[in-house]
Amino acid sequence: MDRLTLLSMQGGLLAFMGVVIFLAWRTQRRPYSDNGPVWFSIGYVVGGIGLYLQAYRGIIPAFFAIILGNFLFLMTYVFMERAVAITTHRRSYMQWLLGANVVFILNYVYFTYFKPDVIVRTIEAVIIMPAMQIPIWIHLVRCKEKTIRPALQAMSAVLVVHMMMNFVRVVGVLTLHKADAWFTWTGVITIAGLSISFMWIDSLRIREELERRAMTDPLTGLLNRRGLDELGTRELSRARRLGLPCSALALDLNYFKQINDTYGHVAGDDALCAVAVALRSSLRITDVATRIGGDEFFVILPGSDEQSADEICERLRATIHGVTLETAGGQSFSITLSIGCTTLRGEDMTIADLLRESDAKLYGEKESLSGR
Repeated sequence: MDRLTLLSMQGGLLAFMGVVIFLAWRTQRRPYSDNGPVWFSIGYVVGGIGLYLQAYRGIIPAFFAIILGNFLFLMTYVFMERAVAITTHRRSYMQWLLGANVVFILNYVYFTYFKPDVIVRTIEAVIIMPAMQIPIWIHLVRCKEKTIRPALQAMSAVLVVHMMMNFVRVVGVLTLHKADAWFTWTGVITIAGLSISFMWIDSLRIREELERRAMTDPLTGLLNRRGLDELGTRELSRARRLGLPCSALALDLNYFKQINDTYGHVAGDDALCAVAVALRSSLRITDVATRIGGDEFFVILPGSDEQSADEICERLRATIHGVTLETAGGQSFSITLSIGCTTLRGEDMTIADLLRESDAKLYGEKESLSGR
């Protein structure tokens, strides 16, 4: 396929995918989403214009086809680096890449107007592209966010393939002394691969967000019963595999109905949220805290024996004892907890067994409280 057709198609695809990425971002945008896709789409549209201008080399003035066309195309990687840095939460080197692009274009001006040499220009172009892709590749491989890891790996693989094909093309140009030697469709693969992988990042994050919401109690931010089954089972399996004990706490608020009846349901919600805050401040990162319904909470303490579980119970009681809440009308009230604690070992460590045993202990404590 001739240069005009191939570059025109690649330029059109680049601009089209840029528009698609922007529209996808506008459609799926969330309050806390970053603007990385905006930079990516701008880079693709600008690069598409640059490729389209390059396609008409020899037809339109050299300044537009060669100088402006190459400058705009390389701006694709400048904007893409910025987009990937934002998306992977890394420091951007956009200003350095922009400087490199300016230096490259000045050199291009020299070999276009003062010492015309299309072979040198071609070699420079296929060398500068991998050089500008390297910072992007580094962002991709150094990002530790597990959620988007598959998409980042796909993007880095596409970049590596494109770098290798540029090296092959340099060899072809030097061997055949022809600027368009081994001019292939790899650009199309790169354009499509990078854009699809970048959109995949947002898809993976949306899926993780939906899964998190499905496992989270909207009032307290603790896990719900589905989250308990998902994460609790995982932690119990790990404890069994390591031969560790596991403790569990069943908790509920004392006189919760009286709080609702006296101060209103908003006060009751505040009390539940106060318990959630106390749990977060008193537990380890490996502990699984859940609200299983109403004023009932359940906590799994993987690896904790009877002594450490008792210490956590006392810490929770002390934390809650110091909490005083206030209603919108200025009325103050305090809250207390009843806690049932159990410790199991071996194959008996299932969520059902821990729930049953800790709930029985909780029932006993509630009975003693009501008998006072």
